[in-house]
Amino acid sequence: PQQSFIVSAPAGSGKTGLITQRVLRLLRTVESPEQILCITFTRKAAAEMALRIHNALRDALINPRPDDPYKAQIWDLAAAAIEHSKQMDWDLMDMPNRLRIQTIDGFCRYIASQFALETEIGVLPEPSDNIVSLYRIAARNLLDKLEEDSDTGRYVAVLLAHMGNNIERCERLLSELLSNREQWLPLIFNVANNHQYFQQVVEQLIDESLFRLEASLQPIAGELVELVDYAANQVPEDKNPQLVELKGIVELPDSSFTGLTQWKTIVGLMMTKDLKLRKSITKTQGFPKQDQHTKSRMLSLLDWCRDNTDVQEQLSNTLFLPDADLSTSQQTILDALGYLLPTLAAELTMVFKQQEQCDYPAITLAALDALQQSPHDQQITDITLRLDYSLRHILVDEFQDTSGSQMQLLEHLLAGWEPDDGRTLFLVGDAMQSLYGFRNANVGLFLQAQQHPIGPVQCRPLTLSTNFRSQRGIIDWVNNSFGHAFPDRADSARGAIPYSPSTAHNAPEAGNAVQFFGFSCEDSKDYPEAEAARIAALCVDIQQHDSDQSIAILVRNRGHLQQIIPALRHADLNWQAIDISPLKSLMPVMDMLSLTRALLSPADRIAWLSVLRAPFCGLGLDDLVIISSTLEVSGKTPLALLHQLQAVDYTENNNLSPYARHRLKHIIPCIHYAWQMRGKGCLRNVIEHLWIQLGGPSTLRDSAELDDVRCFLDLLEHWQVAGTLPDWESFQQAADKLFATPNRGDMDATTPSIQIMTIHKAKGLEFDHVLLPGLSRSPKSPDKPLLRWQQTITQQGESSLIMAPLGAHDEEDDSIYGYLKHEAAIKTQLENTRVLYVAATRAVSKLYLFAQVTEKGSDWQAPAKTSLLSSLWQTIVTGLDDNSLSVIQVEANSAPSERRSGLHHKRRLPITFCPPQAPTLTLLTGVEGNRKREQHSQQLSDDNARLAHLGTVMHRTIKQIATEGPSSWPEQRLNKMPVSWRAQLKELGVLVSEQELASMRQALINMLNDDDGLWILQPHTQAHCEQALGYSAAVAGCRDGGVSVIDRTFVTDGVRWIIDYKFSAPNADQSVAVFSTRQTTTYQAQLQHYANLYRQIDTTPVRGALYFPQIPLFVEVSLD
Repeated sequence: PQQSFIVSAPAGSGKTGLITQRVLRLLRTVESPEQILCITFTRKAAAEMALRIHNALRDALINPRPDDPYKAQIWDLAAAAIEHSKQMDWDLMDMPNRLRIQTIDGFCRYIASQFALETEIGVLPEPSDNIVSLYRIAARNLLDKLEEDSDTGRYVAVLLAHMGNNIERCERLLSELLSNREQWLPLIFNVANNHQYFQQVVEQLIDESLFRLEASLQPIAGELVELVDYAANQVPEDKNPQLVELKGIVELPDSSFTGLTQWKTIVGLMMTKDLKLRKSITKTQGFPKQDQHTKSRMLSLLDWCRDNTDVQEQLSNTLFLPDADLSTSQQTILDALGYLLPTLAAELTMVFKQQEQCDYPAITLAALDALQQSPHDQQITDITLRLDYSLRHILVDEFQDTSGSQMQLLEHLLAGWEPDDGRTLFLVGDAMQSLYGFRNANVGLFLQAQQHPIGPVQCRPLTLSTNFRSQRGIIDWVNNSFGHAFPDRADSARGAIPYSPSTAHNAPEAGNAVQFFGFSCEDSKDYPEAEAARIAALCVDIQQHDSDQSIAILVRNRGHLQQIIPALRHADLNWQAIDISPLKSLMPVMDMLSLTRALLSPADRIAWLSVLRAPFCGLGLDDLVIISSTLEVSGKTPLALLHQLQAVDYTENNNLSPYARHRLKHIIPCIHYAWQMRGKGCLRNVIEHLWIQLGGPSTLRDSAELDDVRCFLDLLEHWQVAGTLPDWESFQQAADKLFATPNRGDMDATTPSIQIMTIHKAKGLEFDHVLLPGLSRSPKSPDKPLLRWQQTITQQGESSLIMAPLGAHDEEDDSIYGYLKHEAAIKTQLENTRVLYVAATRAVSKLYLFAQVTEKGSDWQAPAKTSLLSSLWQTIVTGLDDNSLSVIQVEANSAPSERRSGLHHKRRLPITFCPPQAPTLTLLTGVEGNRKREQHSQQLSDDNARLAHLGTVMHRTIKQIATEGPSSWPEQRLNKMPVSWRAQLKELGVLVSEQELASMRQALINMLNDDDGLWILQPHTQAHCEQALGYSAAVAGCRDGGVSVIDRTFVTDGVRWIIDYKFSAPNADQSVAVFSTRQTTTYQAQLQHYANLYRQIDTTPVRGALYFPQIPLFVEVSLD
């Protein structure tokens, strides 16, 4: 515990267990648990770490020492920590929050908030996830200074001229830069009027690159010089004048920037335009047909280069090296950006203050500001010292995903440490699993920390190698395939990570551990559906033979699932898609968006036509043509469709269809009333009330669609102000970030569902069977950023900076920008390999790969470099050539299926539909007031939030039991539910213990074995679970309206019963009678409130009760 380490922990090697042991060991050495700080990057990872440590301490407290050596070791460490806790009077088991386990963002916020007064930073608001609109405002504010007679105005004019006076594009590019400003803001001050510096950096970059190239070519230097001289003398001058200039060459060119042009000419002689070594040479390159001997010498030289990957890399890199001289236009725009970008960041700070919002980079920068403020340069700040005194040990999980700014934060925390002073740093990660470059993660920092100290702390590198997750067949395949896919040598600047092989702990299983499904298609458009059909068939086969094993379909992009999900549905398979289907892409939510836009703007004809076409109106296209031409005058601006709709004579107009005439009798009054109420109350209530009155709930397929609509309405309520949406763009962006309810279909709890998620979402998880579709697909090319930059470490160990702006609107990008683009592409390709590695190592038992392959003559065409398949191509093409891998031939499908065509039968209400007199899901007697869900006035603590999430999952299960009937739920089925509960709670950020799962299962067993519990769950008249009742202030008799959700209600023997579930139980020293009396007193007012709401609907007598499944106990509550 007295040494600092950086541990490389590949997939499945027990990283979390290692951190648990480290914390337990440190706990017995410190004076207080707060002296240990554990940092990770996600709340889920922090929750898992905390749960592991808490469970270890609890097991050592209540359970005997286990026989298993590994578990015994953890038990011993935990027991020693508990004993030390007792000696120090920590009370750790009753106060587990004393363990400081935080996300990096949470820790930054702690620093910024704790020292707000000292640093004059001020208190930061909660970070907002919908921040793009604020970026655009800041960019717009900067561009608005164009007319000012100031340096800012003049530089804005320079920037706009460079962008061809395209203000919209300029605003977008500036706003995009703000999301990673913590990277460029500390660097941008080096830009303005510092042209000589940049030129020196570029020259040094060229010198180092050419030096490496020359060194790699030394074994063939003499032969290469002779062949270049030969080609220069043979090639026609008009064909290659640069090569002709090399006549008489006797040695390789100078390995400095002055020889760059000559080096590029030589490399161009050896490589094609697509950066591949030439397989043939002709007189065009200076090797005429008649001189076969010299041609053979050149081809042999190229073969030597082909066998040396380092030489190939050096040759291709040379073609992208930039020119050393900065052009005048480059200098001018760099000066402008050097001045404007700090101003842009300041504008954003002002916007944050005005809007009382911020983003995560603002929190990181605030924490850095706090740690950097010192009265004297090179001195440790008072804040750093105060943190330094309270911290003895720092542990960082997932260190490979650290960004540059986060590394700076860590360096400041360590500033006061000294070697061998008893304080330690423990870094854990796996560079091969770094896949968050889009979040500014820099895997090169992991490599540097293995070799160089962080501040004053030098960490000792350790490597874990045993994989405890996957069977040996998978490990062997991963070692063989990714050993070729990863680069041979490390490069911290590019994030190049050599492969570290694993040793399998588990024995091999029967059958092929890894299967590849290659599809050869006459028409590439047939590939997605052929792949989807094979995936569905494979899932059916797995569930028939291994019904208890988990299946996961992992994709790089959500678009890869467009054919797969319908194929699974067609095969009657249960599936769960996590953060896959954007809410905005679902028809019910699209209809709600149209309804909202229409009510906000009478002139939005598209929105009004969409509303009339939606299932809850259901008008045909011919009917819409008639309505939209009502009162229309030739040559005049079209009237608002709302006015035309109100002018339609639906009683006499025989041109309208019978369905339209019948529906318009109901639709027009509803819309007219909603229009009158517009702006007079909560917009959510107006939209929801109109949707219900039009019959919206009756057009939904299932409860999941209802959950999606409620999610949209909740968002609408959050964004509405005074009955309207003042910022539709921001609301739309917020809606774009929402995803559909995970359960999409009828889920059978007895059969494990197929998990569908992105590869990034699957990181840290494991599944028995993993399917990876679409490996041959390439993502959409990203837009060019306004500014590219790169920090590198020179051979002398010094940091250098290269920056380049986007080329002018009427010019090509300069060579420096092109070089940085090339470097970014290489980083992306390296990360793609790591992404595929993460996906493959999720598999426990079997791994299945899917891709399209294309024959090109007698060879196989290499996939695009941006595809994931490109990383494995060497392994795949070898298998295809030796026939160890087979290919599925897909014939052209000239008659696409209904699923393939994407055509679906249009839903609409039947002509006989009658709107509900009182909505079955929501009671709305008015649209005034604010709709607020019942909630505590104070923010939930972590423990209360945990209990709330446990209750949410229990409510879902009881609802499912009541819906299907108690007879469908034998105890064997309940025994399988903890698997589903664990997954649901994990998505809610809760890592549940086995004891809690057992308690949940026992509560349901109690309810199903209790006469009162069975009576509650039996089918009844007008029975509902989780029924939402909306009410206005007038109904509630209070200042605000709201929504109440009733656990269970039904009518029997002429009486409506209201049942409220409570999952509490008496304390050990409390009798059931005393407990039930206290609970009745606590919740009587709540049940009376529910009863008053139902009395607004009808005159049915109402009775209420509390039900406690943990006991079990049924307690009727007086509602008089």
